[in-house]
Amino acid sequence: MTDPARQSSSVDELTSTTSAGNAMPELPTWQSFARKGDWGRAQAVASLKEPGSDLHAALQSVAAIQEDVRVRKYPGARRALSAVQASLKQMTGQGEAALLETLVMPERLARALAALDTVTGEADPAALHAKLADAEAHPLTRAEALNALGVLHALRSEPDAAQRNFNEALAHDPGHYRARMNLGNLALEAGDARAAEEQYREVLKIAPNYDGAHHNLGVALRRQGKVYESVGSIRKAQRLNVKRTQQESREELKEQMKNDPKMRQMRNVIFAALLIVFVLVFLLNGR
Repeated sequence: MTDPARQSSSVDELTSTTSAGNAMPELPTWQSFARKGDWGRAQAVASLKEPGSDLHAALQSVAAIQEDVRVRKYPGARRALSAVQASLKQMTGQGEAALLETLVMPERLARALAALDTVTGEADPAALHAKLADAEAHPLTRAEALNALGVLHALRSEPDAAQRNFNEALAHDPGHYRARMNLGNLALEAGDARAAEEQYREVLKIAPNYDGAHHNLGVALRRQGKVYESVGSIRKAQRLNVKRTQQESREELKEQMKNDPKMRQMRNVIFAALLIVFVLVFLLNGR
């Protein structure tokens, strides 16, 4: 889902911009940002103008879809899409609902997310391009589709084609930090550690807790002889990796509990057993 820290920074940026000077200028509209595909700022505007509204909830969910697609969390993106559709049904402003539905295109987005699941295992760029047609056609998934094509070209030792795809992905979605990460990886593989360092630092401006970028930055620094900085980056990457792994494990367990009746039943049995133990200990200590 969308990173709360990044949401807050969008709100702070908007409020600091609009509060500059003696007069309070008019806030930009959510529509102006949404049409550009900047859903984080679109929902930030809604949080200032219409907090708690169905519109705000819908825009939050669209921003969450964008973030989940950027990190390949497609189950989360699908849940957020369902939330968008539910919010659209509740929206009273027909004009706003119609525009939002036109921009998001929920049915097409569902097909686009399904297309992204076809990436794994495909070794032919032309075949992958065909499979990703729906994803390339939708604005919320186009950058990820291009990034996936670039990754395949990189794996096939076709750096020029890979670089074109990664640059196209960033042109469509400047916030797609994994595409920029891959540009850094291409530079590192080509022996240009300084260019790789620049790309990784740009990634960390967008995603400061991305452990992979900290690790690869450490590698690029080491190759330039910056050993002290390198060690610091790699150690930070290790700490963030542990934190991310723990969080993903908790999310996976929560999802299993939600979808598997047997897991829910087991959880209830465990809670009941713990409660019985607690009561017995309490009674024994009270004697």
